[in-house]
Amino acid sequence: DGDPLDILVVTPMPVIAGSVIRSRPIGVLLMDDEKGVDEKILAAPVDALNPFYKDVKTHMDLPSLLVRQIEHFFKHYKDLEPGKTATVGEWASLKVAHERIMMAIDRAKTMGRK
Repeated sequence: DGDPLDILVVTPMPVIAGSVIRSRPIGVLLMDDEKGVDEKILAAPVDALNPFYKDVKTHMDLPSLLVRQIEHFFKHYKDLEPGKTATVGEWASLKVAHERIMMAIDRAKTMGRK
């Protein structure tokens, strides 16, 4: 999609799409779309912003229902867009999330973004 990185921040209340929220990664959902790799970093707000997720260190610490809802959303969010596909893989570790974030930063620098 041209974005260096896609992040979903779980919050206890709705926020406007595109909001900037200080957060910390807790995992990554490995995915592909019609253009190739399209992984989604899962993050939680930093504790100073909202302590609701202070005990959540990885995606496995979230309620399993929430994790399944996230998977379901990303499996179907392109269903009504002709020619677009989304394939959900497995969840990867916090270490992999950190690696993907660093790779995205490097890509953004290469693309002239800061």
